[in-house]
Amino acid sequence: MMFRKKLACVMVITGLVQSPFTFAETRVFERSSSMTMSSLVKNVYDRYLPQQKERAQQQRIDANTEFANARFADTASINLEHYNDVIGSSDGYQEWQGSVDLPLWLPGQQQQQLALSQTLSAELPAYQQRLLLEASAKVRNVLWPVVLAETEVAQTWQTWQTAQDLEQNVASRVTAGELAGTEALLANSHALEMQSRYVQAQSALDLALASYQNQTGENALPENFEETLSTQTTLNSQHPYLALLDQKIATLRTKQELARFDGAINPNLSLGIRRERGGHDESFTHSVGVGISFALDDAVYRNSNIATAGASLADADIERLQLERELQAELLRQRHQLQSKQQQLTLMIEQEKSAQQYLLLQQRAFDLGEIDLVSLLRSQALANDANNRKTGLQIDIKHAISAVNQALGVSL
Repeated sequence: MMFRKKLACVMVITGLVQSPFTFAETRVFERSSSMTMSSLVKNVYDRYLPQQKERAQQQRIDANTEFANARFADTASINLEHYNDVIGSSDGYQEWQGSVDLPLWLPGQQQQQLALSQTLSAELPAYQQRLLLEASAKVRNVLWPVVLAETEVAQTWQTWQTAQDLEQNVASRVTAGELAGTEALLANSHALEMQSRYVQAQSALDLALASYQNQTGENALPENFEETLSTQTTLNSQHPYLALLDQKIATLRTKQELARFDGAINPNLSLGIRRERGGHDESFTHSVGVGISFALDDAVYRNSNIATAGASLADADIERLQLERELQAELLRQRHQLQSKQQQLTLMIEQEKSAQQYLLLQQRAFDLGEIDLVSLLRSQALANDANNRKTGLQIDIKHAISAVNQALGVSL
């Protein structure tokens, strides 16, 4: 399927406002009614973003949960011992001894490991939401340059067609003897300049389309790509960047609690049996043994881990404050740009009306021979510039709304 198709008919690019000029020919690319912004985000999400971390995080959660649900705090072990006097006295002395060592959980240690699995699990959906917001940013970053470049192509095409019409008009009047021959050269030069601008705009559009295709893997644009400004006015803790960091801070707090057990020695329960005799003429004696071992004053070996965990938590709290300030500053900047463009548009609409009225008067004066071609071209340039700026601002406002939504953390 062609990314763009050439149509020999009058067309207006989506999003542009009708103007007094018409298109003799233009090129547009396909719009797909079945494609949505969400589907584009999914494409980017599946193609580029690091989902391997999701799988690694899930494996970490599963491993920690399995450990937290284990019956013992460490691996149970079996000990077997045998003693005899065959090398020495050879009186028949023998001793057989076997035991099972069972490391026991410290009070609260197992529950804290389960809490760590819960906080790690809460990180996973927060991480996915951040990835979706990053994918939305990628889509917005490649979609709107296409729309803006498309608008520029439409505007330069329009200007080129107007210049060609003027060139034909001047050529006819030169032939009729109404204008000097130099006017035809000027009109031809003006038409070539407008054609050159159109070619440059088309080249910029091709580059934007290539970037769009590379990022999304699609050869068409969604029909509906405009966004509605979010009703949310300020940042909150639900912003995917802040929400993920909050979950990481919760995990660090849990790890800080777990640090109390790092370096500690777990109690060890030993269950064993002994079989022994003193000589050949004695019977074996069997006995059962129970033992327990535990650490004495091991806090000094845990303080370093607790302090390290506390420092990591403090760093995360500082990072969270800095991130929130940066997001607030970006939201303020994007909202200011949107408001500025909306204010400019009101003025540009009035300016465009005045420029069009002035152009009509100048066109009539040129037809009557009251002004020369240079004056008419200046009037056309003024009218074209006003129309282009108005149309560009209309597109810029839609783009600015998208940027505000992105700053607020709104995914597509």
